[in-house]
Amino acid sequence: MSTSDRTLNQVRAILNKLDRSIDEAREKRTHVPPPTPPQPPVAPISAPAAVAPQPAPTQSQYGRAQPMPKAQPANMLRWKS
Repeated sequence: MSTSDRTLNQVRAILNKLDRSIDEAREKRTHVPPPTPPQPPVAPISAPAAVAPQPAPTQSQYGRAQPMPKAQPANMLRWKS
């Protein structure tokens, strides 16, 4: 096997691994859990319930993700003279 064949096979293996990773991430993101059966009511507890603290919003230097602008038609000139 020549070096170029070996390199090509390595690239194919990397791309296949990336495809699998993307598929797994998409499955996790789009997976809808089955509905849970209703739980029977629980007797009230006399002690006050603890309230979980709300996490502070993150202040990224980049802000929130924004949708990409719509692509312009291919026949339009990108730079005008």
